[in-house]
Amino acid sequence: MFSLPTFIFYCFTSTITPGPNNLMSMSWGMRVGFFKALPFNLGVITGFFAVMLLCCIGCAALNSLIPEIMGPMKILGTLYLVWLAWKILKAVYSLKPFEIDKKKAFISGFCLQFVNVKIMVYGIVSMQTFILPHFTDPWILVGFSFFLAAMGSGCNLIWSAFGSAFAHLFSKYTRPVNAVLTLSLLFCAGSLWI
Repeated sequence: MFSLPTFIFYCFTSTITPGPNNLMSMSWGMRVGFFKALPFNLGVITGFFAVMLLCCIGCAALNSLIPEIMGPMKILGTLYLVWLAWKILKAVYSLKPFEIDKKKAFISGFCLQFVNVKIMVYGIVSMQTFILPHFTDPWILVGFSFFLAAMGSGCNLIWSAFGSAFAHLFSKYTRPVNAVLTLSLLFCAGSLWI
């Protein structure tokens, strides 16, 4: 039987915890402020929905191949997270205002979703564990894909607002903040293997 409270709790804990989307959203919020970070976050939302839809279609169509696909995805995801951790460790934050290219910000957020293994695992686990055993109607599956993306994107916006609100603090303590963010990403990379 489908348990809505368990499903929602899983979705929330999976999406509010640090990951590439949340940390990048926070970084954008710190650098340009919440509202100027919206084009990036809109790209995240759009890409997130596309990936959730692909996870839904992929899980439904390739149910028997999922175990074989997960190994290479985990390796690529781990390498990506380690690279992202390195970039964050070396990042320098400036509070000087600058203009952003909204189109490039959107594309950056959108493309991030297709290398973000955390959301792929989130989508696959959600589909395989909670949704596909109980639902088969294509429109219901699309609705669940939208819900999964909305839950994740809402948490990204929270992280972006957090980064914007604490930008002065983060810029003052760049090294410790970067170290914590780097360790969070490395933890995410390690958790793919646990």
